Amino acid sequence: MSEPAVRFTSGTLRRAAMISAQFLLVFGALWALRNITKQLSYVLIPLFVALLLTAMLEPVVGWLVRHRWPRSLAVLAALVLGLVVVGGLLTFVVFSIIASYDELRLRVIESIGRLESWLADSSFPLSTEILTRIQDWLSGNQGQVIAQAVTAFSTVGAFLVGLVIALVLFIMFLYAGPRLWAATLLPWRPSTRVVVDDAGRRAYRGVVLYVRVTALVALIDALGIGIGLAVVGVPLAVPLAALTFVGGFIPYVGAVVSGFLAVAVTLVSNGFVAALIILGVVLAVQQLEGQVLHPLLQGNFSNLHPAVVLVALVIGGAEGGIAGALFAVPVVAAVRGVVLAVAEHHASRRAEEASTDAEPPATVDPPEPPGDGDTGSR
Repeated sequence: MSEPAVRFTSGTLRRAAMISAQFLLVFGALWALRNITKQLSYVLIPLFVALLLTAMLEPVVGWLVRHRWPRSLAVLAALVLGLVVVGGLLTFVVFSIIASYDELRLRVIESIGRLESWLADSSFPLSTEILTRIQDWLSGNQGQVIAQAVTAFSTVGAFLVGLVIALVLFIMFLYAGPRLWAATLLPWRPSTRVVVDDAGRRAYRGVVLYVRVTALVALIDALGIGIGLAVVGVPLAVPLAALTFVGGFIPYVGAVVSGFLAVAVTLVSNGFVAALIILGVVLAVQQLEGQVLHPLLQGNFSNLHPAVVLVALVIGGAEGGIAGALFAVPVVAAVRGVVLAVAEHHASRRAEEASTDAEPPATVDPPEPPGDGDTGSR
């Protein structure tokens, strides 16, 4: 069977040029958005933090308002609740990590040294080459790592300013969120306003669901791994569980890193058998998270494919560092909500137009002529 011949006519070239121009416009818009985001990161990062905090506590405010609490009092109660619960949990996590930082660092260094010794003594043919490349990379990038650490410490002032901006925006969003959203919808035409309203609400619900599910799953992971570490008798069970909780907010990558640290510290502290037990606990908890917790708690509303999440994490981490990795998945969830809302409105509009075109025009029956018995008016 002969293959069909492909003819490059002027029409084909014209269509290819139009498609190429459209792709260039899309990539140009994405490039401009990337540069604008980097230039305005000092405002956008506090804004995203405020939105995530609002997504966590706005349901509490809404529930209190529905039970006839004044909104100002409901916002104050939600702030106190968030300060006690979330602030207390974060304080516990941070202080537990800081208190055990030196010992944890030494344990990790000992684990890496033991791994290097194992690679050097093993019969694996490429072990010596791998070890040499790792040592060369560490020695060559030591100055860059130190410079990045110094830069991080020099931006403490910027961090504090961003934290203040995030807290102010957070309080404003809780107190006047509905009014701010209503003011955002005013410039749109009535027909477009419905689509924008639905898209915004779908995007916000996606972020709310992501924050709730991620926080709950991270807490369950931290409790499961922490209990396993405590049962085995690992001395740094509390800070390792705290690191597991923090890593739960970065899908896939955070779980892998925190699990590796737990196994490495157990290997140095309690030996090979205990490390295997903790490895089994970590794998069991991660399987429980992926196969049971996420499908049960998240459902199909914002169920993103793992490939999409992984690509978003890679792009977010490469472009925005830690902040980009934290905000990548919520942004993708919000964009998915917007796309679905716009697609549903477009489909419903086309269905209405099709049903209108399919209806036959209404016919009016002509008046009947007067019968023989109709004498009329004389």
